[in-house]
Amino acid sequence: MRKQLFLVLTFFAFPAFAAAQDAAQQAAQAAQQANQQAMQQAQAASDEAMRQAQLASQQASQQAQQNALNAASFPYVVPLAAKPTISLKSGNYSNPVTVRLKSATRGAVIYYTTDGWTPTADSPRYTGPITISSTTNLQAISIAPNLSRSLIASAQFNFPGQQFAAVTSPAPLPTPARDPPRTYILPCDTPVHLVFSEDVNEKKAEVGDKLPLVLADDLAAGDMIFAKKGTPVDAIVAESDGAHIGGIPGTLTFEAQSFQAGNTTVYLHGYATKEGQAKPPNASVLIPVVGVFGILRHGTDANIKKGTPFTAYFAQDTLLSPIN
Repeated sequence: MRKQLFLVLTFFAFPAFAAAQDAAQQAAQAAQQANQQAMQQAQAASDEAMRQAQLASQQASQQAQQNALNAASFPYVVPLAAKPTISLKSGNYSNPVTVRLKSATRGAVIYYTTDGWTPTADSPRYTGPITISSTTNLQAISIAPNLSRSLIASAQFNFPGQQFAAVTSPAPLPTPARDPPRTYILPCDTPVHLVFSEDVNEKKAEVGDKLPLVLADDLAAGDMIFAKKGTPVDAIVAESDGAHIGGIPGTLTFEAQSFQAGNTTVYLHGYATKEGQAKPPNASVLIPVVGVFGILRHGTDANIKKGTPFTAYFAQDTLLSPIN
């Protein structure tokens, strides 16, 4: 009887047990699949985050390089006019020399200076050979339509036994004035020779600052002296721009304004620009990483040394009395 009852119970319980076992296996498989899907989704999210981070880093690097290029503005973003060539090299000469200037840029105009100051579009325009017979620092630039100003070409011509002298006209003799007595009229554009009494660096100079200029010689005509050598001259910084990345040099532009001759204010006109040395990017800009550092290189500061001469001119006819 007991055996029969066991067989009956087994007959009815086995299908339920098998069904429960199948359900457990299916649940385990479903859990395993869900876990795998979760792991796959997490891995995909991690890969996407990594990809986005790499993309952001690459974009930031590209933007930094572009910003560096954008910051290296004039004169290197816009193509430069070709630097002029000077027909003779720097050196010592015993006889006067004839120098020719030339630019490889079609339609370029060449401007030059012979007094050591940086040439600008207001400097003398080259129209033919230049004869040099005394110690001279010749500098030249090319300016052409739709191009940035060229780099500066320069050559130093030395004539042993001679001192550096700016090319200027001799001071004209004053015109006597009838009233009051012992007064004389010095005409407009009378040259006045000046000199810097201290070093000047454009890093320390701001627009409007006064500069250390004094009379280089007595302001005189014949045996009459109107102002003594060393008389302070009012001169101010008109423009000051420091060196920039891209090899752009610093520049300093100043203008002479006036000085006192006795009780009279003598008004002047005359300005000049001093530019540091350009250090433009070279072929290294084609090399990744190294090129960026080449672009970030600065030009040199503009410096004016103590003893540097400069010539200004009377801005108007001026009535003066001799002090001797």
